[in-house]
Amino acid sequence: MSLYSNIRTFSTRSIVLNRIKPLKFEDLTKIKLREPVVPRVANFEVSPDHPLWQFFPQGNKTKVAIRESEELDLDSREWSSAELRQKSFEDLHKIWYLTLKERNILSREVRLGESLGMGDFRQFNNVDRKLIKTQKRIKQVLLERQVAVERAQATMQDDIQEYLDDFKTRYVNCEADEVEDYHEKLVRLQYAIFGINPNLSLELLQDEETIDVNFVKGLSYIANLKVERHLKLNPQTEFELPLNGPVEELPFFLNDVEVVISQVKQLRDSGKSRMLHKIEVIPFLKQAIESHMQQEENIGGYEEEQNKN
Repeated sequence: MSLYSNIRTFSTRSIVLNRIKPLKFEDLTKIKLREPVVPRVANFEVSPDHPLWQFFPQGNKTKVAIRESEELDLDSREWSSAELRQKSFEDLHKIWYLTLKERNILSREVRLGESLGMGDFRQFNNVDRKLIKTQKRIKQVLLERQVAVERAQATMQDDIQEYLDDFKTRYVNCEADEVEDYHEKLVRLQYAIFGINPNLSLELLQDEETIDVNFVKGLSYIANLKVERHLKLNPQTEFELPLNGPVEELPFFLNDVEVVISQVKQLRDSGKSRMLHKIEVIPFLKQAIESHMQQEENIGGYEEEQNKN
């Protein structure tokens, strides 16, 4: 017997079994039907706070579906760019919202009137064009502000880069008696410009904003700065710069240069030193720094126990 026959037999039997079951009806005399409701406007209850009232000029107080042309504010004008430039972001948002709301009201009235074959809506369209001009000018003002911010940021970045280059020159060439002072300046610099907290802890690492793009830039700057200072004092040391991304930069950031140089050389010779993809950088740094701090805590705890004993 084919699979199709089995399915068909099963289906037929289920129908037969269903027919065998007795049908039960309640006492129909006990069922009470309410009187039919005559469809009238008064029978419909609409909440006065319903959001769709926003599409009517007077909200829930509106009496007619479409206003007459004389009821429109035909003497109004669009906002000028000079007026909008004096407004705050919050005020611009309010003006945009009110303009959009009025355009939606006009659009509803025009679409409804056209569907009913009513007269022309040139006055409605004239008001709408004024509202469109206001919206375009709001966009223009916001664009002007965005461009101004980007230019200011670019100028500030140029100033910061100039300061970093100057500090690098002074740090690398400082005298032995100035090293301690420049180390303190470097700690303040890394926090002020790159947001790298000098008291970095496991608790801070849990914050997603602790290690970001700015942190990565600071890591690169500080690590290369330390190596350049060391090579300046030890010209006989054979070591090539720049460092190959966070894999090589992080050890110099966390430890003394003298200890790390040989380790990074071994890393390069083994072929394990590589440039990380952008998506790998922040997870790598979080995991590596957390591991380093846990080791430091374990070593500190072990030394305390030894001192007690």
